[in-house]
Amino acid sequence: MFYERIQSIRCALPSTCIVCGQVADGEHSICNDCGCELPSLEDCCRRCGIGLNGIPVKGSCCSRCQLSPPTFDSCTAAFPYVSPIDKLVADFKFSARFDIGYSLSRVLASRFNAYYIGKAKPELLLPVPLHKNRLVSRGFNQASEICNVLSQYCAVATSHSSLIKIQHTQPQTLMSSATARKKNLWKAFAVRKLNGLTGVTHIALIDDVVTTMATTQTISRMLREQQACRIDVWCLARTL
Repeated sequence: MFYERIQSIRCALPSTCIVCGQVADGEHSICNDCGCELPSLEDCCRRCGIGLNGIPVKGSCCSRCQLSPPTFDSCTAAFPYVSPIDKLVADFKFSARFDIGYSLSRVLASRFNAYYIGKAKPELLLPVPLHKNRLVSRGFNQASEICNVLSQYCAVATSHSSLIKIQHTQPQTLMSSATARKKNLWKAFAVRKLNGLTGVTHIALIDDVVTTMATTQTISRMLREQQACRIDVWCLARTL
């Protein structure tokens, strides 16, 4: 697990900030100055996680979710997907910067634990899967690595094999419309029901970035076709 490798390195070397590269005197390898400057998500729709920007809403839900609720119950992110978070996430995913992934996941873990104070935590974490071809080319699944950190610091088990991606699809960012994104994910995922999901009634679906919600909605719909359960989506960053 990458967090174990990172922890061993962190014990041997001075901690440096993942944003500015200077000595980190704050938590999660983010110095105090950068920590104060990082963008935050405070005023968000409780269902889809999108920023409300101070717009008055009914029941803390955006107008879109009131008209057409998503197939999951909630979506919470550690950060908005803006600079410098977008570059940090890209470096984690595409340059194997596990130190960045670890630090951002620790921030997400802190928010995860705070969210469930006085509430029942999910029984299981499910990472959004990669197709085997992309997993081989990248070398790791970023969502699985995030889950490993959450499992350690939030005391919730992860199932890495309950969900699989059976179709090698084009990146969702290349799709020009909602219809194209849905078509791109048609029958792309499958559930292995016997791999840890039997009897589970509360799931946390984990991804690095939530943009159009096409992936999380597709997986949530598929899970609920298998069994009744609450599904909370958690991610490092959410587009505004």
